[in-house]
Amino acid sequence: ANPAEADRETCIRNACISSISKGGFMPHHHLIYESCISGLRGAFAITATSDMGDIVIPRSYADALNSSHQEYWRQAVADELNGLITNGTFDFIPLSKVPPHANIMRCHMVFTVKRLIDGVIEKFKCRLVADGSTQIHGIDFDRVFSTVAKISTLRIFLVLAAAYDYNLTSIDVVKAYLQATLSEDLFMMVPPGLPRFDSDGQPQVVKLKKSLYGLKQAGRRWNELFCSKAVEWGFIQSAIDTCLFTYRQGSSILWLVIWVDDGILADNDTQLRNQFVTYLNSQFEIEDKGELKWVLQVGIQRDRQKKLLTMSQSLYIKDLMAKYAWATDGLTKRFDSPADANVKLTAEQCPAIDSIEYHQMTPFRDTYMSLVGAYLWLSNVSRYDITYISGILAKFVSNPAMIHYRAALRVLIYLDGTADRVLTLSANPNRPLSAYVDSDWGSRFSISGGIIEIFGCPIHWFSRAQRSVSMSSTEAEYFATCVMVREVLFTRDVVADFGVALTAPTIIRTDNKGVVDLSFDPVAFKKTKHILRAAQFVRDRVLRQYVGLEWISGQNNFADIFTKNVA
Repeated sequence: ANPAEADRETCIRNACISSISKGGFMPHHHLIYESCISGLRGAFAITATSDMGDIVIPRSYADALNSSHQEYWRQAVADELNGLITNGTFDFIPLSKVPPHANIMRCHMVFTVKRLIDGVIEKFKCRLVADGSTQIHGIDFDRVFSTVAKISTLRIFLVLAAAYDYNLTSIDVVKAYLQATLSEDLFMMVPPGLPRFDSDGQPQVVKLKKSLYGLKQAGRRWNELFCSKAVEWGFIQSAIDTCLFTYRQGSSILWLVIWVDDGILADNDTQLRNQFVTYLNSQFEIEDKGELKWVLQVGIQRDRQKKLLTMSQSLYIKDLMAKYAWATDGLTKRFDSPADANVKLTAEQCPAIDSIEYHQMTPFRDTYMSLVGAYLWLSNVSRYDITYISGILAKFVSNPAMIHYRAALRVLIYLDGTADRVLTLSANPNRPLSAYVDSDWGSRFSISGGIIEIFGCPIHWFSRAQRSVSMSSTEAEYFATCVMVREVLFTRDVVADFGVALTAPTIIRTDNKGVVDLSFDPVAFKKTKHILRAAQFVRDRVLRQYVGLEWISGQNNFADIFTKNVA
C-alpha cells in the first residue's frame, strides 16, 4: 500500500495483520515479546474430543508463534488485532508526544481454547490484556467495582424458567470490554505483533480510546454501558441484583441475566426475544448462541416435558484432573465422601514460618491455593456436597500444612470419581420457598450452614464460620438462623423481581427446639439476654410473616452437610 494514497497508520496495521494471518513475521525489531500473565506457572495439556490431539496453551505471544498449532494461534491473533483496530480501540502516537511522567502500561496476549459442552473445540481464542497493575488511582482510574449476577439468582432464573416452560437461550457480546469509551488519557506499549516504530523509524505507543481487558475500570465501564442499553430498550433493572432485568408486555415476558459479556434469556414470546436481540445487535456485535446448553463452563441439559433441568461441571472437573494428574499419581484409593469425618483440620496444624515443614510445603503451596480456588467455584455453582470442606480448606491457603494438602487431594480424588454428578433442578410449582438451617457447636467459632429451595429445587446454600463465640448450642443455632433469615429475605426479594408473588411465610426448618421457641417468645431470658438484638430481628420477621420456623429432626435436616464432615 502507498502511504501517500491512504492513511499511513491504517496501511501499517493492515500489513501487520495480513502478515500474521498468512503465517509470516513482521521484522524482528518491530515485535514486542511480552511475558505471559503474572503468576502463570506453566502450560498444561487439554485433551479435547477432536482429532487435534493434546493442545498446549501458549504462555506468551512468542510461544504461540512457535506452537505445533501455530496456524490456529496466528489466526486467533489476527482476529484479535483486527477486531481491536476495526473497533477503534486505540490510536498510534509517537512516543515523543506522550506527556512527561505519563504512565505507559505494558500489555500481553492471553491464549485459550473455547469448547462446547462435549469438549469439542469451538475456537482458538486470543485476547490482548493491558497490565493494569501499573495504573495510578486518581489519575488512570477512579471507581472500579463492577458486579455480575449472583449464582443464586442464576439458579432461581433457571428453576422459574423450567417451572413455567419458558424458552432458554443465550447470547454473547463480542469483545465486550472494548465497547465502552474511556474518559482518562491512558497510554500503552504497542501490542505484540504490531510495529513498535513508525515509517520514519521513530518509536511509538498507543493511546487507548476505548476500554481494554486488564484495565482496572474496564468491567465497571462495560457494565454501566450494557445496563444503560438494556434499560433504554425497556427492561426494568432489579435493585436487589443489578444484573437481573425483567420485561413484561401484556402476557409476554422476557428475562435477562448478564455475567460480564454473557447473557441468558428466558421468554414465552420468541418474537419479543428476537426484537431485543436485534436491538442489541445494533448497539454491539452479538453472537446469538440459540438454545442454552453451555454457560460459565457449566453444561445445561433440559427436559421441558418433565420441567427438569440439570447443571453439570463435569468438563471443568476433568480439566482439573488433567492439570493436576501428577499430584494424585500413585494414589489409587477411591473415596465416597469429600472429607474424612475423623480428621479435624485446624490453624494450629499450620507450620511455623521458616520451619522444616514450612519449607517442605513450598513446592505444594501454589497447587494448594489453586485447588482450593477451583473447589470454591465448583461448590458455589453446583457441587454443594463439597461446600463445607472447601470453606475449611480455604482458611489455610496462606500457610497450609501437609495434613491440609492431603485433605485437598482427597477432595480432588472424590471429584474424579463423581465428575458426572449433576445438580438436578426438578421444578414443582406446588412446593413453596423453604429453607433448612443448622449449626455445629463443636469448635470455638461455630459453623453456620443452610440451604434454600424453591419449587423443590436448591437455589442457594452456604457454610460459614460465625464471628463470635457461642456459649451454648442454642445460641449457635440461633445465630445461624439469623443468617438464614437474612438470606431468605434477600431471596424473596429476588423472586419478587421475577414477578412471582410470595404471600405465605417462608418456612425455615431447624433441629433445635429452643430456636423455634425463641423466634416466638423471649423464653429463658436470663440465659439469652446477650443475644437480644438477634432475637428481636428474627421475631420481628416472624411477626411480619416473612418467615416462620419449624422444628425438624436432625436426621432429616438437609443443612447438616454444610456444618460438618459427613461420611
